[in-house]
Amino acid sequence: MASQENTTDFVRGGFTLVRGLYTAASGALAAQTMADTVANNLANVTSSGFKETLLQIQSAPSLNIYRIQTDPGRVPDKALAGVPVAQYVGALGTGAQIYDTPVDYKQGTLEQTGNSLDLALVGANGFFSVQTPQGVRYTRDGQFSLDNNGNLVTQDGNLVTGTNGGPITIPAGPFSVGTDGTVSQNGVQVGQINLTQFSNLVALRKQGDNLFVDTGAAQPQPATGVSVQQGFLEKSSGNVIRSMVDLIVAERWFDANSKSIKAEDSATGLSIAKLGRSTPQ
Repeated sequence: MASQENTTDFVRGGFTLVRGLYTAASGALAAQTMADTVANNLANVTSSGFKETLLQIQSAPSLNIYRIQTDPGRVPDKALAGVPVAQYVGALGTGAQIYDTPVDYKQGTLEQTGNSLDLALVGANGFFSVQTPQGVRYTRDGQFSLDNNGNLVTQDGNLVTGTNGGPITIPAGPFSVGTDGTVSQNGVQVGQINLTQFSNLVALRKQGDNLFVDTGAAQPQPATGVSVQQGFLEKSSGNVIRSMVDLIVAERWFDANSKSIKAEDSATGLSIAKLGRSTPQ
């Protein structure tokens, strides 16, 4: 028959194994998020003006582990009969967690298209303003077209706004767009594209469909040091080779944590079985 002390050790070991399961699971979840993020970057390598999403991972908060005991003699000169003693064992990590998914706003390379409706921005902190059903949004995708009313719109049909807050309407015929966003036709200005920059790019977040939304602290203002290039498109900032390597790393990371989960689960089962055989009747 096992002693009560041995039984307690088995229970303590079981709890440690359960923590190991959660630690390995947190790593697997982080690896899955990494794979999803990289896959999304890869899927948009041909999207004009697309900005790569990064992934920041940090250690989850660690726990201080103590051994609580009341039996005297185990800790010399510290334990008294019936008086608990907390002996510090060490710190226990609890895995990994996602810290943030920021956007890499670095300038993408320009590709000449010759299409007068294709516009590219030169300058990392600069965006076109567009009117969507959800409100004003921002984009680097300058692959525009004209709707039936001659308004400049995005591929999703959202109006590109001018400096006056209204749409950019271009009558039929040749036109030119200056580096400051001024739209002219036959030497007459018909509008100026609203270009926006932000003091706090961290507060600018992806919404989907190559659009960004101001979360309330991005501090938008008229863009300076940004120029428009007509007949060009800005290519995606994603790097195919690096993304493929990152995807392989994420897969191996997930696989390693999956094996750890299986090992922890097996050890937990053995611990429970041994505890059941050792518990005093």
